[in-house]
Amino acid sequence: MRIRMPRISGTPRKTPGRSVLLRLMYLILVSMTAVTGCSKTDTNSLHLKSPQTGEKEFIVKSCYAFPVTKSFTDMSGKITTGVSYNVHCANYDLDGSNFGLGLNKPMTSDDHVRVMFSLVGDEGTKEDSALKAGTYAAKADKYMKVETVGIVTRKGGTEAKNWFDRSSLNGEVKISSVSDESASGEIDVTSGDSTIKGSFTMKLLKRK
Repeated sequence: MRIRMPRISGTPRKTPGRSVLLRLMYLILVSMTAVTGCSKTDTNSLHLKSPQTGEKEFIVKSCYAFPVTKSFTDMSGKITTGVSYNVHCANYDLDGSNFGLGLNKPMTSDDHVRVMFSLVGDEGTKEDSALKAGTYAAKADKYMKVETVGIVTRKGGTEAKNWFDRSSLNGEVKISSVSDESASGEIDVTSGDSTIKGSFTMKLLKRK
């Protein structure tokens, strides 16, 4: 006896072609990349070591730099200039208004820490000169030099400034990228038992 199977009406279901599968895989990869990119944060942090802070790691919450013209006079009386970008980085919100006049406002918490240093540019530059990408060495003579390095802390409501000794200052600051409004780089300087090391992104202030 022969058994007949009933026919199923309608068109047969097609399996997705190779192009469709490749497109689906591409969309999945793009979605995964987007999620990863959103979850990743480009965090800047500084590792500090000093008598006031001990060893401390903090996230750079705000960082500003403002330029001034620095003058040099040699033995013959010749005067030259170099732009000096004064950098302030902190683990709290700094006041960058009025061309940086508010950067030294008193701290409001004993947890606050501020790092300061200056970057002197090439000979002949002035306040209106752009920050130059490159290496600023502590042992440089005058130009492309990092100097005036310090850490400001607060304890019991009283602020204390720890200035690094210029004569024993070693290390460098590397500025890796510069735009009209900001710059990014790394600092690695030491003086005696004090150290500042890490990365930062700073907003560049301009006089109005």
